[in-house]
Amino acid sequence: MKRVLIYTNENKDPDGEYTRRVSDFFSARGIDQDVIISDIKRTEDKDAEIDQGRMDYDCMIVLGGDGTVLQAAREARRLDIPIVGVNLGKLGFLTEIEPDSMDESFERLISEDYYTEKRMMLKGEVIRANGESIVGRSLNDIVISRYGGMNMIVLPVYVNGQFLHEYKGDGIIVTTPTGSSGYNLSAGGPIVEPSSDVMVLTTICSHSLNHASLILSADDKIEVRMPDIDSIDRKVELSFDGSFRVLLSKGDIVRIRKSEKYTRFIKLNDLSFLETLHKKLGEA
Repeated sequence: MKRVLIYTNENKDPDGEYTRRVSDFFSARGIDQDVIISDIKRTEDKDAEIDQGRMDYDCMIVLGGDGTVLQAAREARRLDIPIVGVNLGKLGFLTEIEPDSMDESFERLISEDYYTEKRMMLKGEVIRANGESIVGRSLNDIVISRYGGMNMIVLPVYVNGQFLHEYKGDGIIVTTPTGSSGYNLSAGGPIVEPSSDVMVLTTICSHSLNHASLILSADDKIEVRMPDIDSIDRKVELSFDGSFRVLLSKGDIVRIRKSEKYTRFIKLNDLSFLETLHKKLGEA
């Protein structure tokens, strides 16, 4: 191991204590590192600002909670390097290392005593009536939901070009297996084994007695065509991992599919997904 990228959330590490500890640990072992301070207020989908001449990182260490890991995965997707998270948040579904075991975990990292797990991502595209295209990617989910007003919204959904259903309620969630334990779970959707290659469509506060989630193939293509949502109390927004957001308009088309990019997570323990789920849900 020659170089690592440290991605830190300054809100979770306000005095930089953990960032310095990680940097000092690798420096003492002759391993170079670069540090990125996350911009938690970023409202656009963009790559992390990394020196183009220094992109040969062996891995990325993320200091923060699940939200920080999600942001880091999106911003560093072009680097195609494995990620390991240090849990400075609460549940830490996406983090592998607790602060009190950092040194031991990093020693294992240096000696390559780990394996990697590949997770699918989603790609969403908004096509405006004027032909403008807005593209974003997510590791957890893409959500279409009402914005501002309290009125329900109506979302006609198509899968592979065929009309599926007109969903009425507060919106819909399209999630990856990784994101199934997040907003999808809160909305009554199923938890999916995270290394699976599927998409889950779940309604939010459905105005229907039939609101079961739908599990789709990762190769399926979802399309949502925006109806008349121009009135002030029927505004709708699209969000990627709850961060990058786009306000939608009448006539917009939203296309959601599996991304060509994957996120690779470094796994240092032998806990199964079910064991981890049991542990994390017990802490909730």
